[in-house]
Amino acid sequence: MFHLDRHFSLGGALFTLDGILEAFGGSPAASGLLKRSTSLPEALDGQAMVVYSPRRRVDESLLRPLGDPEDMGGEVLEGDPVLSARIDFSEQGMMAGIFKATTGKVRIHFPFTEHATILDGEVTLTDETKQTRTLKKGDSYFIRQGQTVVWDVKGKHVIKSFFNITR
Repeated sequence: MFHLDRHFSLGGALFTLDGILEAFGGSPAASGLLKRSTSLPEALDGQAMVVYSPRRRVDESLLRPLGDPEDMGGEVLEGDPVLSARIDFSEQGMMAGIFKATTGKVRIHFPFTEHATILDGEVTLTDETKQTRTLKKGDSYFIRQGQTVVWDVKGKHVIKSFFNITR
């Protein structure tokens, strides 16, 4: 894990939660929760750039449920975490947007390389080498594809902006 300070991302033209589920090895059709669309969420439509900032409140009404962590290849270790996301860009194995997880502990095998910045809340990440980092609002991380990481959200939730690449 590497630590960085800030993250800004350009917006795109494809909004799909299917991509997240498929990236984690799940099936969008099986979950019945996800729907493919060909445009950004209405509130973002027409914007050439989307700025993610820990100084701005995330409009959680635009987040969509992702289903159970197990549907995405995760293993719940504690609690009953709820996962949701807003996808601002998805194209050729790349995806960017906002992700939210509520209280709980989940082990996840990353099917993509990801850079993310915590926008709200706090999460403790523990990798396979037992390296543990507690990340708070404004902190960023980088995780390589294929790594297994334990996510531990102790507070109400954690919200992050993310950019990931699947190869």
